[in-house]
Amino acid sequence: MKNELTIIRSAQQGNPTSFARLVTMYQNQLNGYLVTKCYNPSDAEDIVQETFINAYKYIQSYKEEWKFSTWLYTIANRMIKKHNDYYSKDKENFIREDEAINEEVNLDSGNIWIPIRQLLSSFAFDIIWFYYVEDYNVREIARILHCSQSRVKMSLFRSKRKLAKSQEIRFLFQKLVEVELLL
Repeated sequence: MKNELTIIRSAQQGNPTSFARLVTMYQNQLNGYLVTKCYNPSDAEDIVQETFINAYKYIQSYKEEWKFSTWLYTIANRMIKKHNDYYSKDKENFIREDEAINEEVNLDSGNIWIPIRQLLSSFAFDIIWFYYVEDYNVREIARILHCSQSRVKMSLFRSKRKLAKSQEIRFLFQKLVEVELLL
C-alpha cells in the first residue's frame, strides 16, 4: 500500500510512467469486473480505456482516504451508466450478441458469474461482485455505487438469499468446490 501511494503521488505530479504502472496494476482487475457487466468483451475493453483516460485527467481529485481501486470502480461505473443508453436502444440485438459470445468462448461452462448476472439486478450484482471478488467492505461499496451503507447491507442480504434459492447457482458452486478440492 505504501508503494502504491508513492506511485499515485508521482502520477499526480505528472509522471506518466507512474500512471502507466497504475494501469498495469489495475487493468486486469477492472476488466474482469467490466466483462461481467457489459454485453460483450470489446465494450468492456472500451470502458476500461475510458476509465483510465478519465483517471489520468482527474488524478488530482483522488483522495488518499479511499483505496485507489475504489476510485477507479467509481469512474468505471459512471462510464457504464453513460453507455447504458446505447445498450438499451437495441437490447435484443445485444442479448443475442452476448449469447453468441458466451457460446464462442464457453463462458457458460462453469463460470458462475454469468448466471449470477442474469439472476440479480445490475445493482445487486455489483454489490455481490465487490463484496466477494474485490473484498470491499460495505462502506467502500456504498462509495462506489453512490448509495447508503444500509442499502448495500439490505441488498447484500437479499441477494445472498436469492442466490441460495437458485438451483443453477448451487450446482455451479458445488462444481467449483469439487474442482478446487481436486487441485
